[in-house]
Amino acid sequence: MEQENIGWNFPNSNHGKVSGISEAGIETFKGSLYSSLAREICQNSLDASLDKSKPVIVEFNLKEFNLKQDERIKELEKIFEKCREYWTDKKTLTFINKAIKVLQEEKIRVLRISDFNTTGLTGSDKIRNSCWQNLVKASGVSDKGGASGGSFGIGKSAPFACSDLRTIFYSTLDIENIRAFQGVANIVSFYKDDSLPREKRDWTQGTGYYGNIEDNSPIREIQSFGNYIRKTSGTDIFIIGFMKDESWKDEIVKAVLEGYLISVLRENLIVKVDEIEISSKTLDLLVEKYKEDVSLTYNYYQVLTSNIVPIEYNFEDLGKLSFYLDIKKDLKRSILMARSNGMKIFDKKGISSVIQFAGVCILEDEKINSYFREMETPQHNNWEADRHSNPKEAKKKRSALYKYLKDTILNKASETITDEIDAVGVGEFIPDSEDIDIKNSENTKEAILNEINTISLEKVKTYKSTGNSSKKGNYFDEIDGVGSLTDDEILNGFQPQKNNSSTSSLSSKNSGGQSGEGNDVVNEKIIVVPLKMRLMASNNINKLNFVVDRDIDKAIIEFKIAGEDRTTTPKIDEAFDSEKNILSISENKVFLNNIKEKQNNSILFTLKEKENYCMEVLIYGNKK
Repeated sequence: MEQENIGWNFPNSNHGKVSGISEAGIETFKGSLYSSLAREICQNSLDASLDKSKPVIVEFNLKEFNLKQDERIKELEKIFEKCREYWTDKKTLTFINKAIKVLQEEKIRVLRISDFNTTGLTGSDKIRNSCWQNLVKASGVSDKGGASGGSFGIGKSAPFACSDLRTIFYSTLDIENIRAFQGVANIVSFYKDDSLPREKRDWTQGTGYYGNIEDNSPIREIQSFGNYIRKTSGTDIFIIGFMKDESWKDEIVKAVLEGYLISVLRENLIVKVDEIEISSKTLDLLVEKYKEDVSLTYNYYQVLTSNIVPIEYNFEDLGKLSFYLDIKKDLKRSILMARSNGMKIFDKKGISSVIQFAGVCILEDEKINSYFREMETPQHNNWEADRHSNPKEAKKKRSALYKYLKDTILNKASETITDEIDAVGVGEFIPDSEDIDIKNSENTKEAILNEINTISLEKVKTYKSTGNSSKKGNYFDEIDGVGSLTDDEILNGFQPQKNNSSTSSLSSKNSGGQSGEGNDVVNEKIIVVPLKMRLMASNNINKLNFVVDRDIDKAIIEFKIAGEDRTTTPKIDEAFDSEKNILSISENKVFLNNIKEKQNNSILFTLKEKENYCMEVLIYGNKK
């Protein structure tokens, strides 16, 4: 190729479309520059993996060069001057003026992004339908499928968004030893021919190419900036005028940790950001270093490195997925959804507000990857059923997958609770979160004591003590009433205690109800104010610890939702005492026998709703 045929060429629009500064593909990535850059680069490199038994290596290397005499760059300053003559829009002029300033500086920042153990960009010698053409020249085109990364073809815009010049150079040596080098400037329209009157001038399309100016084909050799020389197959991308931001390294590292944790951990990918290496050997240190910024990734890393055996599941007719799941304190209730190549798609949340868990779901088979890929947004960070060729079916499939994940978590949580009870005993299991320490003081009495004017009693069927209860005959096997205390014989045994700081008498006026079964009106009852009380909750396991200052023969513990809204009450599902005996329950009440003074008493219970409540606790009892 003759040297005089090499240069920048911005094709005319034939008085057609005018290209402005807000190019859609570039604007898509403006909100998350470095994370988008790392995500798009790594997915392209993984898709081009050469030897599957070895990791793909991606390098991000930033240097500054004096390019004033570099013909590839010198011509750009003249082009931006023409852009300034064409435009009057303030936003566009701000971009143009900044670009000219960058080009006039002594040194220009160039970020080189190189991959190794890849095929390179194949098809640079073809006119259309090749990897080279799709990346360098095509718009909105992608021939990738299945687990492959891009599916919209706009990912190529991410590097442009990181350039103050919106200018990129591509260089490749592919596996067939074909070489190619070409520049692309994705800027704005301008008048190309100054010799014509303004009204007759044509304007450019906005995108220009550095290469063979006759047909915009690439140069048939590999070129570089600086001393870097490629010796093996792969691709180099040079971002000219890389934005000045001292945090770029940290942002790239965090983006790789978040987006490609699985790929790195499985040793499919190594990323080098200047002197920082992200590999399976350094993950531990890096995840720890950045855990405050990538807290979900920190959880996922814990799950993937804790010897948890994944649940392998054949999802409907689409193939296998792997689900890694852990349930324990302080996990952030989120699932990493990933393709088989390890690329994160999004974090699935909103599964449970109670269970503390973290999970990693990997779509393993080609068919399931291909199906769900059709639902991905252009940024590859969500599934939207309307994007699928069969939206109704896709919505059902997506819902079915989410349901499977949720059911698996709930089942695992149930097993975890059972295992913990069996291992340490009900009385020993103490959750740590959402605890309240209530002591006997004037300040706490108001929260515990509640005036009840009348209590209407009627016969209802309730739960009965079963299982391994050691009681010969449960006093509360049959309970009369939806009120606090039941059965005349029980209630008559409760005598008001006067002048006692740990009990309180509440009087009720008889409202005219007749004495008789199912229609009693109670005039007095005792609320026991505990010396100490602590209510704790974790993963729908609730534990109440309390101490009273006297023996109580029979007691009822009632739970209420705290706050002004008393329209609902928590419904208890199961309750156990400290010796693992099953306790009788009714709605929001638990029934106990033989409470000892100044001893630690505890009950463990679960709620049917599996929701977090801020609860008040009332203890009713009689003096033994």
